[in-house]
Amino acid sequence: MEPHEKYLNLLQDLVAIPSVSAKEAHLPEAAQKVAQALTELGAAVTYDDTYFAPLVIGRLYSSQPDAETVILYNHYDVQPAEPFELWDSDPWMLTQTDDKLVGRGVNDDKGNITARLTAVAEYLDEHQQVLPVNIIFLIEGSEETASRHLDSYLAKHADALQADLVIWESGEKNNDGRIEIMGGNKGIVTFTIEATTAQKDLHSSLAAVVDSAAWRLSQALATLYDQAGHIQVPGFYDDVIAPNQRERDLTAAIPFTREAFVAQHEIKAPLLTDKTKADLKETLYFQPTLSIEGITSGWQGTGVKTVLPAHAQAKLEARLVPGMDPDKTFNQIQAYLKQQGFDDLVLTKTLGQPGYRSDMSDPEIGRVVQSAQKIYPEAPIVAPSDAGTGPMYYVHEVVQAPIATLGIGYSHNLDHAPNENIRLIDYDQNIAVIKHLIASYEK
Repeated sequence: MEPHEKYLNLLQDLVAIPSVSAKEAHLPEAAQKVAQALTELGAAVTYDDTYFAPLVIGRLYSSQPDAETVILYNHYDVQPAEPFELWDSDPWMLTQTDDKLVGRGVNDDKGNITARLTAVAEYLDEHQQVLPVNIIFLIEGSEETASRHLDSYLAKHADALQADLVIWESGEKNNDGRIEIMGGNKGIVTFTIEATTAQKDLHSSLAAVVDSAAWRLSQALATLYDQAGHIQVPGFYDDVIAPNQRERDLTAAIPFTREAFVAQHEIKAPLLTDKTKADLKETLYFQPTLSIEGITSGWQGTGVKTVLPAHAQAKLEARLVPGMDPDKTFNQIQAYLKQQGFDDLVLTKTLGQPGYRSDMSDPEIGRVVQSAQKIYPEAPIVAPSDAGTGPMYYVHEVVQAPIATLGIGYSHNLDHAPNENIRLIDYDQNIAVIKHLIASYEK
């Protein structure tokens, strides 16, 4: 069986495994499937299940004694598929519709795994099973839940993970069809805030004299931002590492406008940068955030129930940029709310990881850009950071190599949403560019 067909079959098998790290479900099953594929490819495989999400490392060695090393980082865990009713097909079944493949994890990130396996397998078939560069597959299972325990795994296997370049798990084409190569991402800290004002819900007639947990929580949340759209937590911005001039120039060259951004995401509310008058792109890529993921309190059923909620909870997140520490940021928010008189609220940190940015002038980043230029019809967009989050910081701390994204995505993948999909043309082009990157190390 040809590699292309073989690994599309593997993609079908992987999509069928509901490896949702948020539920800690089916992770060993997916990890074992990946480990088996790497073994069949000829890799020396390490399978470490010390923690709930096994780590898989697959090493393929060059015959050249002075060969450089490239790490291909991926993850086999996925987001939950709910709400199921919004899917056009079974999310746990890989479905082809015209030129697309649909299924949970098909882009984020199982399709990227199989595309890279295909690229390596095809290169080996075409070059008498000889590689010009050492290749390490580094595949974890908790990326969708802030890569829990990845730092411990990496520290344990640090000696085997020295490399010259890391190709990240993500990457996509923009609305104009140009591939984006990013060298960084934001960190994150997530937490809950809980308000409790009574042992049980009360009759709402008592609202004349008893505070409501819903009001208490809402009032606390309202203090986090000022009317101009700035986060009011003292010290929140103090450790932010500002972009250098090259990073600003690269970001300014990213071809999107406010109008295109609003249209793409169907945004109905004013942008925060409309209030602050700050640069849209610099704010998106280089500034931290503080946002509410969800709020729960009181009666949510049909009709009316006249109660005074005794409990309210909000889930929040702060996206962090390089220089910011997740624990410090959480502690700053907690101290601020106490200063505002909300010392009765209970804050609980849930996840956290720092942010990272590569030096985009590094020659290895240049190698990635040159490989993309050979395959894609349009010049790649090179940017120092993505607005999203991932564990680049943890990987870089151990590997000490520049990191670049180079994935199979496009602007309507619907990652984390119903009907997640990829286009076959993007999948095949990614295979070609990874093969070209491998070939660029030939001497």
